[in-house]
Amino acid sequence: MRCVVALTDVEHQRGLVDVAIALAGADELTLASVIEVPEDETLASAQTEARRQRRALRAVERPGVRVHVTVARRGWAAIAELVARERPDLLLVAWRRPGSEFLGTTIEDVLRDPPCDVAVVKGSFARAKRLLVPVRGGRYAQLAAVIAASFARARDGSVTLLHVESRSDHRHPSIYQLLGDRAFDERVDQLLTRVGDAALVIAEESRAHDALVIGATGREGSDPLGPIGRLAARGTKPVLLVRTRVPVASSVFATRSPLPTDRTSRSRAIGELVDTWFVENTFSSSEFADLGKLVREKERQGLRVSVVLPTLNEAATIRKVIRAVRTRLVERFPLVDELIVIDSDSEDRTREIAESEGVPVHIHQRTLTECGAHRGKGEAMWKSLHVTSGDIVIWVDTDIANMHPKFVYGIVGPLLLHRRLQFVKAFYQRPLHFGQELHAAGGGRVTELMARPILNLFFPELSGMVQPLSGEQGGRRALLEQLPFFTGYGVETGLLIDTVQRAGIGSIAQVDMRQRIHRNQSLYSLSKMSFEILQVALKRVGEGRGVRWEEANSTMKLILPSDDGRLQLTLEDLVPVERPPIATVPAYRSSRR
Repeated sequence: MRCVVALTDVEHQRGLVDVAIALAGADELTLASVIEVPEDETLASAQTEARRQRRALRAVERPGVRVHVTVARRGWAAIAELVARERPDLLLVAWRRPGSEFLGTTIEDVLRDPPCDVAVVKGSFARAKRLLVPVRGGRYAQLAAVIAASFARARDGSVTLLHVESRSDHRHPSIYQLLGDRAFDERVDQLLTRVGDAALVIAEESRAHDALVIGATGREGSDPLGPIGRLAARGTKPVLLVRTRVPVASSVFATRSPLPTDRTSRSRAIGELVDTWFVENTFSSSEFADLGKLVREKERQGLRVSVVLPTLNEAATIRKVIRAVRTRLVERFPLVDELIVIDSDSEDRTREIAESEGVPVHIHQRTLTECGAHRGKGEAMWKSLHVTSGDIVIWVDTDIANMHPKFVYGIVGPLLLHRRLQFVKAFYQRPLHFGQELHAAGGGRVTELMARPILNLFFPELSGMVQPLSGEQGGRRALLEQLPFFTGYGVETGLLIDTVQRAGIGSIAQVDMRQRIHRNQSLYSLSKMSFEILQVALKRVGEGRGVRWEEANSTMKLILPSDDGRLQLTLEDLVPVERPPIATVPAYRSSRR
């Protein structure tokens, strides 16, 4: 069964994780930890603690284990949202004394209104082999029998099913009538029916068993633990107390309230949304440095990974970039299944060098010729979807002077280990050259002066992106083939906006690559880049707001000093061409079939 574990103390709840591993078997397991942040602190302040908890959770080595760390004002609300999104078969939580608060709730409230089938784990099951399951019929008894049998299979244990009849009950239903085929599971070695006081009989039979698996009360409006549950909780034996999802709509699935309309409250709500995303979906490349684990996870999911290197006159760096990817991520660890170059008709030796390294080279002007050709990196990225086959597609710029495999595995890792993610971007420090000197900060001028203000103004969900224009990015083909691509410098901005509007901010992640050294561009080039980014952003702003984009100017006057010191005006036509989703192109659909 697919399981989610709600952890409140990662270091001291390993036993809870062990129970979940046994129940999940070969299925998926999500380890969820919520960091509660007081109202007087920003949610983003918990990022350091979030990284520490992710490191602690990654110690659980097992295929199919996923880690989810987030922040919230009230932890249980975040767990309920995760359950609503992931739809697991079972949620596991650690026992708490009745009435004591954890994650902003209590054990009674968890059992009274569970977001899905739930199991409360009390005590250590490390040595549990013989499980006693008292059954009284109904949904909870069915779930208890299923969970006990699953645990027994994983631990090579056995199950005893116990039905206690009252002296006044003359119907005497059999265990088979109560549980159906569950009574004949291969792990069930005893079927006991006894008459008497249920509490006394269960206490007596538990002495010959290592642990109890028992359903919570089925009476609506009564104590959710029930008298038997409270009796089991007071004992010394380990207990799994289970309850099925309530048959009516649970309050945790209520529609979220819309954002406030007044400016102050709306800004606070958006700020907390972005802070939560920043903590939950911001990673470090070092978190994904275990390449063996990534390969195993890729093979378990049956996925292929394609890496695309867009080039235009990159003879100085292309060889180093290719070798960094191929040596570590193709030959030593088979993480990358396909490595190609998509060239924009370079005039230097870029293509010759790439071919000498054994990498297939495609010229984007000669690809999908029936669709024509436009200039720009975005055009090359769009057409690269046609000439690759991976389920995950990664693009890495080829002007990187300090190329490292982390620029690939840091993007692939989150997509393999976090199924909720659809699109991932890198971020880093960008040193800037001043003459012969290299300054640690100062790069990313277009980001700080153009992209970030635009995103904060019109698309505040994306305001937590550190490097929205980074060229190291990737995503799932299932998403990418449904997105339009702008052909020029606006491609990164367009992909971010379209992804957040199609799949939500929770589908996007960013990964810290520490530092990236590359060729800095002139202010003249950056001015043109900014103009294209602004056009793309305003085009998306205009859609749905009644703004006619066709009326906007698409030419840019550039003011340049001439050799004699006078100023001259040049006019450039910078029209962002928007390519349709590649899935709509007949040739692409035919090749995918």
